[in-house]
Amino acid sequence: MYEETTGRTLLQKILLILLLAMAILFTVLTAVFRSQPRVQWADGLLRPSREGETALYTGSVHGEDALVRVSPDGGDTVVEFLIGSRLRQIGRVTWPEGAIPREYGGSVPRIQVLLDDVPIFSGGYDAASGTLYREDGSWESGLSVSADTGYGSYWDSFALNVFDVLRFALGPDTVRRGSWGIYVCGLFLSGITAVDVAFPRALFYLQHVLSVQDPEPTDLYLAMQKVSWVALTAAALGVYIWGLTMVS
Repeated sequence: MYEETTGRTLLQKILLILLLAMAILFTVLTAVFRSQPRVQWADGLLRPSREGETALYTGSVHGEDALVRVSPDGGDTVVEFLIGSRLRQIGRVTWPEGAIPREYGGSVPRIQVLLDDVPIFSGGYDAASGTLYREDGSWESGLSVSADTGYGSYWDSFALNVFDVLRFALGPDTVRRGSWGIYVCGLFLSGITAVDVAFPRALFYLQHVLSVQDPEPTDLYLAMQKVSWVALTAAALGVYIWGLTMVS
């Protein structure tokens, strides 16, 4: 039987301390993560910073240290990609004079994208929608500055494209790790678990007092209750961690 009148068991004390510690720890971690903007690229989150007029994005891509350096060069924008010892390429975005008439009406400014001095795209760019247009004014399907990018699992399939250069040259949107909503779900689960751990006999009576006279928990019930405490604590931890992995 539980002996709430003579003190809680060691297991109860350990679990209550763990639940409180998790609530405090993940409050701090979620606040810290949410305060730090990141740029999502490939499979990583890069940290933005500046050195004068140069924008820097540092982090990890597919297990390799990554650095993207963006700097102005006259009217152009230069984007340098450094990924460990595997890749070093320089992209450049230029804005030639003139405009591209779109096939559905209107026109967009001309743009040219180079990678290691080799042109990889020439056409038009609509800043409002982040859409690229070919020289004939047709929409360039599959290339949009607002789209996500991804790579295969092996480095031999890794290749920079027009989107990669444009995304950093035009100023990438930032995201933040951590979700307050999921954190609150974890906190709610922790609270329910803490009440169950701290006052198990009272909760048992509340569940059965209307249906059974002088209810007493069986040994099997007591054993299963301890298992449920551990399981719920682990579940709360999982929800907290899940919340930290969310990106928005």
